[in-house]
Formats: sequence, structure tokens, C-alpha cells
Amino acid sequence: MDSNILVYLADEKDLEKHTKSINIFEGLKEQTLFISAQSIREFASNCIAKKFISAETILEFIETFTSKFIIIQDDFSDTKTAVELCNGSHSLFWDASIVSVMKRKGIDCILTEDTKDFSMLGVKAINPLK
Repeated sequence: MDSNILVYLADEKDLEKHTKSINIFEGLKEQTLFISAQSIREFASNCIAKKFISAETILEFIETFTSKFIIIQDDFSDTKTAVELCNGSHSLFWDASIVSVMKRKGIDCILTEDTKDFSMLGVKAINPLK
């Protein structure tokens, strides 16, 4: 799951996407779900930047994520792979970093609002908010 879906879990400004994200999260409880450590860092960064929830609430969400998802950690080999995948495109680097971890772990699908970039990087990208 990409960080943009996680942010909508916490951000109530777009009530439709917030509600859909909650429904997605609750509906996937029975499945094995993976999330990259980077997506959790991106979630925290976006929440801090947008200032719509407190640091304490961000930490509560992170605790929930770490209890509900299998966290996949990135390493230096993933950074090298991301550089190769993004082919010099700065705008693709962070998504390529997630894709490199996914590929190393044999994961070929991501839930994201950013389907175009992830598809360009060679993984199946599903927008569950549509």
C-alpha cells in the first residue's frame, strides 16, 4: 500500500477519499498486506507537512500500520535498483525506491492513487479510491 492511501486514512479534508480509505483498510484485514518502511516515513512526512493531525496521532497511526502490515525494509541494494529503475527521472525516484523493495520481495501489485508512475516502473498499480 502506498503512502497516499495511508494519508487519506488520517486526513478528513477529502471526506470521500477518507471514507474509502477506511473501508479499504477495514476490508483488507483478512489479507496479508505489505507496506514499505518508506511508505510509513512518507505518511509521517506528509502528515507533518500538512499539519492536520498531531505528532501523537501520527505515532498512533504508525503503531496501527506496524501491527496490521508486514513491514518490508529497504536497503542499499534497493537504492541502487531505484536509480536504475527511475532512469534519471527525479520525480520517479521515490516510487522506484518502493518498487525496488517490492521486486526484491516478490510483490507485484500496489494500492496507490499514483497508478501511472508505478505502472511505468513495472508493477501492477490499482487505485482503490476510484
